[in-house]
Amino acid sequence: MVVSVDLNQVVLALSDALDLVGVEVVLHGKRVAFVADATASVLSLPERDAQDLFLACLLHDCGVSSTRAAGHLLSEVDWEDSNEHCVAGAELLGRFEPLARQAAIVRLHHAHFDHGELAAAPDGVGRLANLVFLADRVDAFRQKKTGTDVLLARVEIRESIAALSGSFFAPELVKAFLSASEPEAFWLTLETHHLERWLLERTRRAEPRQADLQALKGLARVFARIVDAKSRFTANHSEGVSRLSGLLGRLAGLPAETCERMEIAGLLHDLGKLRVPDEVLEKPGALDEREFAAVERHTFETYQILRRIEPLSEVAEWAAFHHEALSGRGYPFHLSGEEIPFPARLVAAADVFQALAQDRPYRGPLTPQEILAELSRMCGRGKLDPAAVSLVAGNLFECWTAATEEGAANRT
Repeated sequence: MVVSVDLNQVVLALSDALDLVGVEVVLHGKRVAFVADATASVLSLPERDAQDLFLACLLHDCGVSSTRAAGHLLSEVDWEDSNEHCVAGAELLGRFEPLARQAAIVRLHHAHFDHGELAAAPDGVGRLANLVFLADRVDAFRQKKTGTDVLLARVEIRESIAALSGSFFAPELVKAFLSASEPEAFWLTLETHHLERWLLERTRRAEPRQADLQALKGLARVFARIVDAKSRFTANHSEGVSRLSGLLGRLAGLPAETCERMEIAGLLHDLGKLRVPDEVLEKPGALDEREFAAVERHTFETYQILRRIEPLSEVAEWAAFHHEALSGRGYPFHLSGEEIPFPARLVAAADVFQALAQDRPYRGPLTPQEILAELSRMCGRGKLDPAAVSLVAGNLFECWTAATEEGAANRT
């Protein structure tokens, strides 16, 4: 079966993961998209520019996966090294050709109008990047007024943006923003329930950009790198889980397309971890009750993000069920036995194997033999599928190669 999905829908769904980085402050990228889109309407931007702008806004902070670093994004107008996350985000997106223009926009989205860098950018990218910056700061100013009715805060926000005309922002963009933001409806749309409705309508009117399974895998790899960059202890974890999931699927004799989907599930299985505070993931000792509760959320967040991509409902389950247990004592759904699809059981085994092969704040990496022993113990406790562990046992060196960076050279 040929799988085709709308890239716009996939980006919108996966952008939910970027919203998690702020932990408590969510939907920032989507509010930026609304502000920029409303301003673009005043400017009568061509549809191609408007659509590229929309996607760039959703993805503009993809270079930030640390909850510590996210603190700068909405608390300061500008800061030293603000360009670092722009460069990181552009590098990530630049590896996925269909989002090459968005990468260029993201690269410049903190460049000041009066510094000249924007004027040198080709294909109208500078103008779009400056508009993303303007919309981004609108939401930063709005965030500073949390607790104040946005209709009362709007005058100060508009004045703050107007004061930066000619320095931070192009005067024509500021003028267009001031026009777009005059109605109360503009500010009320920034509220969550109205914003979600606007996003649905905005996505529906966009021209579909069809992507096949291989293109989707490429985008999934971008988001895997965002997740894995959150901590030095999780570098390449998702890619290792992806490679090993595909290998276990092939060893189990599953169809090639199923194995491809399993690899996508492996790449995206930890999307929800972007919401887990850095200090929890990097804690050198045992987690307390509150900290473990923060970790338990991540699989449910992954499920809610991926289930929005309708053709990939199975992938959502395979990715999100990696902490379920055959005994029914896993999380977050307490599934048991046959309720857990076989591909999900293989992804779960791949996740444990790869994690044990990596350095962690509370232990060093285990040897292949030590990993197999631990997998067997977990199997005995009803956590892992005996068939999955048997596949590992019969192909231990191959599994080790796939799970670690030693297998990166064979990446598809």
